[in-house]
Amino acid sequence: MVDILSLLQRCSLFKNKSGLEIDKLISAIDYRVESFQENDIVFSPLQQAVRIGIVISGSVDVQKLIPTGKVTIIDRKKPAEMIAESSIFSKIDYYPDTVSVSEQCRIFFIYKADLQKMFSLDKDIMLNFLEHISNCTLMLKHKIGILSLDSIKEKIAGYLIYQHKITGSQVITLPFSKKDWAEYMNVSRTSLSRELRKLTLEGIVSFQKRKIRIENLKGLEAILSL
Repeated sequence: MVDILSLLQRCSLFKNKSGLEIDKLISAIDYRVESFQENDIVFSPLQQAVRIGIVISGSVDVQKLIPTGKVTIIDRKKPAEMIAESSIFSKIDYYPDTVSVSEQCRIFFIYKADLQKMFSLDKDIMLNFLEHISNCTLMLKHKIGILSLDSIKEKIAGYLIYQHKITGSQVITLPFSKKDWAEYMNVSRTSLSRELRKLTLEGIVSFQKRKIRIENLKGLEAILSL
């Protein structure tokens, strides 16, 4: 339980809360902790949106099935991140996306009624939730902006610049593989790799596995202003 409390302290829902405060809050609700294997489905559009999850260990992918039948990864959620939080108070009764396990995981579940109970017990929890949803909305707008860019090089630049602004670091660690990153930006993996090599030859970025270093930020920004 101590490990779970420590993990929950890192979750945006419990921002600035001590382990004791979190323990008191979750002791007042009927939460669940469940384990899943790789490729298990946690949420699907066939299920009613009655609870949210917080990843305790492992990781899950939020996936969207597009009309062509292709599955696109919208996001990868890792420990301390919430899942399905945007749909819990929606007028739509079912989850809009599929959440699939990418790495064996444990998830802390909170039902809607219990989430509302925590809001009434501690208004900071409600404010944390609203702030988180607002940030998710901004991130979604950013992704839409990336997808609307014309070239793959512009999409790469847009993604890296945004991550740089969030982290303040020149080194960006991808939360997923290049294959999944390509799906995230709706481009082919081959084309993505080709453009990354070109950017490396131009001295704008360097990369090794999932780490991409911005070597020339102004050069990266110039790509978006062409």
